[in-house]
Amino acid sequence: MAPRPDTAATGADAARPARATSLTPYPDGPVVLRGPLRLVDAAGVEVGTHRRAVALCRCGHSRLGPLCDGTHRSIGFRAPGGPPQAVGPRVTVPLCAEDG
Repeated sequence: MAPRPDTAATGADAARPARATSLTPYPDGPVVLRGPLRLVDAAGVEVGTHRRAVALCRCGHSRLGPLCDGTHRSIGFRAPGGPPQAVGPRVTVPLCAEDG
């Protein structure tokens, strides 16, 4: 028997609250987004990621930009960190490539 449309969302999935997305700036490192997310660049092109946590470059020198590749360690990047912050379903983060 097929479920009725008004009862289709039952069971464990319906009982789980939607996961929030959080943003955490790490000291001297990247900004990490955790939770359900979709990254889109300034041109509107989706930046493919299949992870629930994504580290975004803050130093501007990552070869994987906008994603962090750890270059901040070798160049001595310094920036303050901060506690995790809950963010809404849509987060605007300027993703830009360095002119090369």
